[in-house]
Amino acid sequence: MSQRETVLDSASEEDEDTPEREPSELESASSKPARQVRRGAVGAAVLAVVALGATAGVLLHQHRAFESAHDLEQRYLQAARQSVLDLTTISAATVDDDVARVLDRSTGTFRDQFAERSDDFVSVVEQADVRATGSITEAGIENSDDSAASVLVAATSSVTNSSGAQEEPRVWRLRITLDNEDGTILVSDVEFVP
Repeated sequence: MSQRETVLDSASEEDEDTPEREPSELESASSKPARQVRRGAVGAAVLAVVALGATAGVLLHQHRAFESAHDLEQRYLQAARQSVLDLTTISAATVDDDVARVLDRSTGTFRDQFAERSDDFVSVVEQADVRATGSITEAGIENSDDSAASVLVAATSSVTNSSGAQEEPRVWRLRITLDNEDGTILVSDVEFVP
């Protein structure tokens, strides 16, 4: 055997005979901070995940609330536009249906007053042989919440009647007050805006 192999063999025999030793206090003390750092990092990661989840939950809730409010505003706008079309599109040939349509989409004082005057209104439209077709120029929400809204609507109508009007344009600016009654949006007031 060569001298080098002998040295290697004796070194490996010493390794086998050497009992495992306990880590010194210095080595043990240096591993404690490493474990504490790892625990701290894990704790920070858990907190970050919890915070991220909470933030995502809040953002999702706010997004749903925004979508719900936006959908309701769109429904208010559509109801206001339709109510103005109902009021500005009248024909002597269909006046009873026209009045019924306005009454079906209204509530409260406005409905009561319109119903009370509807017979006179029908008579005037039939006698004057009125044909009016309305169109919406613009509409915007003035204010709204879950139960009511106020919508400003600009509209035009072209009017023909027995008094000589032939497709005469009429311009209207109206404030429509709407009530949300269990998900059904109805007109509760109509006022002319200068």
